[in-house]
Amino acid sequence: MERIHSESSVVQELVIQLYIAGDSEQNQAVCQRVSEFIEAALRAPYRLDIIDVLDQPDLADLAHVLVTPTLVVRTADSERRLVGDLSDAVRFQFVLSTVGMGEE
Repeated sequence: MERIHSESSVVQELVIQLYIAGDSEQNQAVCQRVSEFIEAALRAPYRLDIIDVLDQPDLADLAHVLVTPTLVVRTADSERRLVGDLSDAVRFQFVLSTVGMGEE
């Protein structure tokens, strides 16, 4: 599943990858929560990729993802990860700010 949001053709795009395992209600809630955090926090263009490691284990292996859920936030020159509980909006905002994309 891929969701793309772009407001302009800015050179630096933020790529957010959410790795989950399966289509459980809990994983659906995680996807919804992450989408809401992103919509509330970002003004920059971004791409959100939701990757089910059961369907695409090779992508998880390439990204060195061992635990789900894992959120990878990447720009051209930096990468940050959140692993496990993704319900904390403050932690999420902190990760966005460390890659220079969150609200100041």
